[in-house]
Amino acid sequence: MGKIEQKIAGRARRAKIQQKLAVLLFRLNARSFALASAPEAVLLKRLFPAEARGSATHRMRQALYRLKSKGFLTREGSERGWRVSLTDVGEKFAEKLDATDRIKIKTPRTWDEKWRIVIFDIWERRRGMRDKLRRMLEKAGFKKVQDSVWVCPYDCEEFITFLRADLRLGKGILYIIAEGIEDDGRLRRLFNL
Repeated sequence: MGKIEQKIAGRARRAKIQQKLAVLLFRLNARSFALASAPEAVLLKRLFPAEARGSATHRMRQALYRLKSKGFLTREGSERGWRVSLTDVGEKFAEKLDATDRIKIKTPRTWDEKWRIVIFDIWERRRGMRDKLRRMLEKAGFKKVQDSVWVCPYDCEEFITFLRADLRLGKGILYIIAEGIEDDGRLRRLFNL
């Protein structure tokens, strides 16, 4: 792996830790108002397995610092240690991440023999949004046919509606339900159909 690839992988890893922390704080806050500000020990215990906590403490503190510098959380010291809580901006950020995690495409017992195709056309100046859309489609279980054409065999209209609203893409995404795709044997194998 080259230097640039290592740098990008490190940045992605750091962003993932920050996102996990934000979502965890959001979920703790949603469960109990008493946990609206959580001690670092609680976060560490919930995010990392016991054997990885030594090195994880440093990474978690770096992630907390980055989230604080972005204005997503506040960090206060007390005699018992540090406590962190989400700001209003951080809560909105975490709520979006949490909603994305919770929306799943349901896999029925039997396939209805229809393909769901997503085609998108997003300008180059919105490349970040386009890349985010691709990551979300891949995470949801879609398979890439071409750069801007993705396919899934299961009903996912609710998921696509969420993506349109969340990413503000409107007519930039086209959702198609097709009864067949030419040479779909490869896709059937990818989805184990």
